[in-house]
Amino acid sequence: MLRRAFLASAPLAAQLQPFRFEPAEPFPGSPILFSAAEGPLAGTWMNRPLLFERDEGLKRWLALAAVSLDAEPGPHDLLLGNGQKHAVRVAAHAYRTGRLTVPPKFVSPPKAVLKRIAEEREIKKAAFAERTRRVWAGPFAPPLDTRQTAAFGTWRTYNGKTQSIHHGLDFRAAAGTPIHASNHGRMLISQDMYYEGGFVVLDHGEGLFTLYMHLSAFGVKHGDLVKKGEEIAESGGSGRVTGPHLHFGVQWQGLYMDPATLLALRFG
Repeated sequence: MLRRAFLASAPLAAQLQPFRFEPAEPFPGSPILFSAAEGPLAGTWMNRPLLFERDEGLKRWLALAAVSLDAEPGPHDLLLGNGQKHAVRVAAHAYRTGRLTVPPKFVSPPKAVLKRIAEEREIKKAAFAERTRRVWAGPFAPPLDTRQTAAFGTWRTYNGKTQSIHHGLDFRAAAGTPIHASNHGRMLISQDMYYEGGFVVLDHGEGLFTLYMHLSAFGVKHGDLVKKGEEIAESGGSGRVTGPHLHFGVQWQGLYMDPATLLALRFG
């Protein structure tokens, strides 16, 4: 009886905590949602600015960030403008390795496309430098309801030589499958690119972006405001892929985070 009474009171105790974060054991590459009972607050996490905004439903102040993939396991400090310092212990985490075979042009691009690749790199650089006011609200939703096929963080070898980290989460999706916005945002990029294929980037504010790749069609255009769950594109097999699917990525101020962990956060 005593044990049941303690468990029943746990949610109330959590509500009264002046400061908390989830997941309980953040790891290199994971998102981290900070929550404070009072605000407004500003601070610094992973040498990046962090702003808490009030969630009227929860009656708390929230800030969403990421743990760098390069972060060493152990304590890392969240520094707040009011002088408080909170130590957050980052857990060790191992990622898988994988091998893929793609057309040779995506491993050694021909000279004719090098200018295009460079121009697209600058477009992405400018887009990810945007810092706008927060528009996301509440939990992030999957961009489609299908099976996840490739996890975040995998070290990939293309055609036996080129290596890179898989900075997203892949979903099974036949060409033409509707893709939906994971949260409220503004359309920042909506165009075809060499590696990404059909590429959409949503700006959710404060340096948080969701990325949707290998698309076959666009449902919205640059500058459009979209709501969570709104159809924004159709899946395809464009760019550097082995077949049709959706690559879903999330970036916060230059740091990529594990979308699966973000989608599992309770925001409560």
